[in-house]
Amino acid sequence: MSKKKNTLKDLDDFLRQQAATLVAPTPLSDSLKERVKEEKQEAAMTEIANEVSVAGILKDLKALSEQEGSSFRKKFYDLIVRSIESQDNCTAEDKMLINTALYLKSPENWKETIRSYWKDR
Repeated sequence: MSKKKNTLKDLDDFLRQQAATLVAPTPLSDSLKERVKEEKQEAAMTEIANEVSVAGILKDLKALSEQEGSSFRKKFYDLIVRSIESQDNCTAEDKMLINTALYLKSPENWKETIRSYWKDR
C-alpha cells in the first residue's frame, strides 16, 4: 500500500522553514514576561500616584492657599462642608463642623446661611 501524501503538512513545514530563515521568532514566553513586567510597573506607578496621605493633602492645601490668596479661606470652608457631606453617616460632630464652617464662611449672615443649608438637606 502506498502512503497518501499530506500536502498541507509539507506546505506548513516549508513555510516554517522559510519564515525561520527570514526572521528568528521570539519565544512567546519572553514577550509574555515582558508584558507582565510592564503591567506590574504601570500598576505600581498608578498606586503611588493615587496614594492619599495627610502630608500630601496638607502640602496641596498650602499650595492652594498660596495660589488663591485671600479667597482661600472661603474655598477651604466649602471643602470642609463638601467632605463631610460625602460621608455616609452624619454624626452630631459632623453637623457641628458644618455649622462652624458655614458660620466662618459668612459671619455677617450666618443664621440665614445655616438655616438655608439645612433646609435644602
